Amino acid sequence: MSESLIVYKANNHLEASSCLSNLLITEINKSTEDNFSIGLSGGNTPKITYSLLRNDIKDFSRIIFWTVDERWVPQDDESSNQKLVNSIFSDSGAKILEVEYSGISADEDAKKYSAKITNNINTFDTVILGVGEDGHIASLFPESDAINDSDNIYVSNEVNVLSKWRVTATFKLLQEAKNVYLLVTGSNKKEVLQTIMDNGDTSANKLINERNQTFLVTDQEI
Repeated sequence: MSESLIVYKANNHLEASSCLSNLLITEINKSTEDNFSIGLSGGNTPKITYSLLRNDIKDFSRIIFWTVDERWVPQDDESSNQKLVNSIFSDSGAKILEVEYSGISADEDAKKYSAKITNNINTFDTVILGVGEDGHIASLFPESDAINDSDNIYVSNEVNVLSKWRVTATFKLLQEAKNVYLLVTGSNKKEVLQTIMDNGDTSANKLINERNQTFLVTDQEI
């Protein structure tokens, strides 16, 4: 286990979600900056956390949400991460930096989103990440091209998982974020979680090893 990994252990998914929400609320309340940015991932795992944040954040006026990664699909597609984010936070009063889908070029859409977040965010305060069963984070899948991109903060990536293309934050951006939280729950994540704890060869471990500190919230025994 890396010394830079700080673990919060919960008894179940709901408790883990509540723990993460409370950690984020604490970070927001401590911040004295005009804006506080939060990178949101998609999938089923963080939904409860997002719902808790929607109820527990009292003032969204200084919150900026951005999308960590997106399947390159129209926003009304059921698999769209942006659709999930919007469904929970669209009426919150927060500033939501949406990933736009052109249907023409994933690379150009990634470049446009990179410019959008750069123009609107001075500091990447907090990022919420899930972890796939293969250890991927964001859309940084094993052996995909984006794994080795050290120049850009947001890129297109060919993955052929649920969608052929993704647009995703890179290790460069995730390394720069002040706080990164890995939310890893469910018995199907037990094996990859053990690999992470053993400092294995996964995208999650690459990020952990590149950062001074990363937080892990889990309901699994480790």
